[in-house]
Amino acid sequence: MSFDRTTIQRILILAIILVASILRIRSYGHPALSISGNDTLSYVEASQTPLFSSEIFTGRRLLTTNLVYKFLEPSEGYQITINGSIETTRRGFQPGFDGIVIFQAALSVLGWGVLALVVSDHLKNFLMKLGAAIFILAFAFTPHMADWDSILMSESLTFSLFALQLALLLKMVFALHRDPKANVTAWLTAWVVVFFLWTFIKDTNLFTSLVTFGMIAASMVSLRYRKVGALRITLLILAGIFILGFTTSSASIRSLVQITNIYKDDLLPSPLRVETLREMGMPEPGTPEYHAWFPEHAKETLARFMLTHPGYPLLKIVNDFPMAFEEIEQTYFKAPELGTVRETLIQIGNALHPENTTPFVMSAILLVGLTLLALQKADDSRPWAWLGLWAFLTASVALIPTILGDTWAINRHALFSTMIYRLSMWLFAIVIIDLALSRENTVNVQ
Repeated sequence: MSFDRTTIQRILILAIILVASILRIRSYGHPALSISGNDTLSYVEASQTPLFSSEIFTGRRLLTTNLVYKFLEPSEGYQITINGSIETTRRGFQPGFDGIVIFQAALSVLGWGVLALVVSDHLKNFLMKLGAAIFILAFAFTPHMADWDSILMSESLTFSLFALQLALLLKMVFALHRDPKANVTAWLTAWVVVFFLWTFIKDTNLFTSLVTFGMIAASMVSLRYRKVGALRITLLILAGIFILGFTTSSASIRSLVQITNIYKDDLLPSPLRVETLREMGMPEPGTPEYHAWFPEHAKETLARFMLTHPGYPLLKIVNDFPMAFEEIEQTYFKAPELGTVRETLIQIGNALHPENTTPFVMSAILLVGLTLLALQKADDSRPWAWLGLWAFLTASVALIPTILGDTWAINRHALFSTMIYRLSMWLFAIVIIDLALSRENTVNVQ
């Protein structure tokens, strides 16, 4: 049996992914080890709501984590025995939670492995294929990302499902770029399912629906894509997801908790802001009238305050933006028993995950480069530029409400956005080099 060059290269990439996945599983201790945070109890309690009820959407936690904790709950239930929010400690075997952390680790290996394979498949130079696969796996399998698989919160699912839906989106974008009549039904179905589940992990993920809707609609201005049925269907699905998410989020108790923190930590400590809010109808803080007014009118009043006083949200974004990039490493547990292997992995992770705003700046600069190549119609540059812009806008649109709605732990809540900037910084560079090498080879052949 003979194999062509492309098949051999793909087998090598698959072998790298397999070896890296095995090392990922073996390098982090027993996969059932877990640790809880202060929020873990709320995930357990939220999952107890009836499956077919509005509360599963509007409760303290969102649909996807509710489903995970509901379907993976053993008959004896969950028992929280180790809380890493109180102090940095070690992981352990917590009764009932082994299914969740094993599922999180398996989904992480699957999601990032698929992304590594799909990205490498759409690069032309073999060294760049190798570089992209190795980079993505190292990026995801070092402790800065992989440690979250052991923590019983939403970060691990957010990262893994994002990687998986990005891989599926990449497949569709390239398929339609090469042939607008291509049958992408299977890819679209898989992407919709993963995107839906990923959207309903965090409220800020919902804004990605708007970004994707807008970018697809803009693409359909071109006659080439105007009559593509898959894109029309996608627009309808995205509109439905956003309407469902916005409606349920607005009616949820979690949004009220967030608004309460904004008032308590940002607005009420300032006498000038209190006076302005009172002019807008807010009763004196701490009074019975205030507590009766808050659930019904606090959101609307906050929106009016931000619109009439734009300096407040702008200043908050400017001041808190650098904080969002600090301390990506988890602080819930230590694992000294893993020895020098872990120390080596941490050093690699430190190089790939800088804890400053450099990833934002570099990804923005490299995105400009990708866009210029797309304007010059360089080979395969247009789908890469579309995906790059989608990723950058997704991170930015999610980061703004995260900063505005967060008064503590901004760096953890912004991890999704800052992760995309870090990933893009390296991936955009690999793509640009691949496009340059492809262009040089074309010129040499001519």
